[in-house]
Amino acid sequence: MKTVVFIETNFSGLDAIAYCRQRGYRSVLVTDNFERFRRWFPASALARLDLVDKVVRVPNSNDLEQVSKALEGELDSIDALLTFAEIRTHIAARLCREFGLRGANPDAIALAQDKYRFRRTLLAKGADSVRCRKIDSIELLPVLLAEPEGAPDFPCFVKPVQGHSSIGAMVCRDRAAISAVLQSLRQIDEDWISPAFVVEDYLEGALVSAEILTTGAGRHQIVGIADRDVMNGAVEIGASFPLVDAHREAVERKACAALDAIGFDFGASHVEMIVTRDGPHLVEVNTRVGGSGHSVMLDLATSRSIVGDCIELCLGTLDVASDFRVVDAAGHEAGHEAGHEAGRDACLEATTRTRTADEPQQPLYQPRRGAAWKCFVSPTRGKVVAMPSIDAIRSQPGVHDVWLHREPGDTVADANSNFSWIAQVMCVGRDRHEAKLNAARAVDFIAAGTTIAPIAPNATIG
Repeated sequence: MKTVVFIETNFSGLDAIAYCRQRGYRSVLVTDNFERFRRWFPASALARLDLVDKVVRVPNSNDLEQVSKALEGELDSIDALLTFAEIRTHIAARLCREFGLRGANPDAIALAQDKYRFRRTLLAKGADSVRCRKIDSIELLPVLLAEPEGAPDFPCFVKPVQGHSSIGAMVCRDRAAISAVLQSLRQIDEDWISPAFVVEDYLEGALVSAEILTTGAGRHQIVGIADRDVMNGAVEIGASFPLVDAHREAVERKACAALDAIGFDFGASHVEMIVTRDGPHLVEVNTRVGGSGHSVMLDLATSRSIVGDCIELCLGTLDVASDFRVVDAAGHEAGHEAGHEAGRDACLEATTRTRTADEPQQPLYQPRRGAAWKCFVSPTRGKVVAMPSIDAIRSQPGVHDVWLHREPGDTVADANSNFSWIAQVMCVGRDRHEAKLNAARAVDFIAAGTTIAPIAPNATIG
């Protein structure tokens, strides 16, 4: 039996655990805080944690020595090691190096997670043109914005140098907004959010993400492009897939150029961009599968498990000899034979199969229908008094899954991060537009049946 180790997990990683159970793989979860999962995931999804075959507890799952010693003491062998949690992608890559397993370049992941170094690298390598400045504390924001020369223009975008879940990402629209931005960012008290911030050019346009599986240096399989729904400048509340428009090829090229610029050479990536009037510009590279239900959306649209492919890639059993779209940073698509050979070499001894001459050539990822997720959030702080049942929500047209992030009796904050979600729906449709419409209607149904009682501005949000 093959042993697959996960270093912590996110929402998408719960499906990876279920995939291991279905495939007969032994799954091992390394964690330093189970309470984190209860805080991050809806209660209805936590049951999938019970599918883990073994839990290895450590004081700090971000400590290489602690985790490697624990794994050596608990396991006889490891066939694959990975994570779907942004906060542990770097340590997972380092552990793969430690144990001689397939994994990504740790330096590339460290670069992607440092939003300032990431921006500077893109500028130096000509992969993008967004300007940025770094401050070691948010208290220095007024000083930076008051500089007589070289200060960022208004509006500007402020976000932690290291972070996740849109926490601390804010637009500062003018000088009058500085005080409110400071007040909001001073209140951050969340694991893995840096005290340093990057202040960069504000990008006006539609947020999209490129979903990619990289099998080797410069070898990027395009899963597809998703659109994103955003409120308050940075809080993501929805997405739909697959997005096919006039900007698709430019988005794909920009994403691949960013991956090559930082040296990312193995695994899934979720590359966010904003499509402006002069084309797409990078927001960030997440060296993992998109979280918060994003992987479920891809699976429903393509009838293929992206988290499963990540596991098989790490095991060396992904059939990359199948015909798939391989795009390099210049936007060149590999031909039939070239794609086969490069993909086969890049996947580090991946299993291949013989294709007959008359067998149709199909890409690895081929959308068959549309899929979309959307969240219901509250514009103000309050306590949930009543909301529709899961069964009532699930009965709405096109609804495939429902996740309640809050329940009656819970308090909710205004929408300032992905942790502000109250309810989430996953919908399907004949195409992306129908799926997106179904999701919007389902959220409208939730909103109509939900009562939120106001609470005092200084009340504690649990």
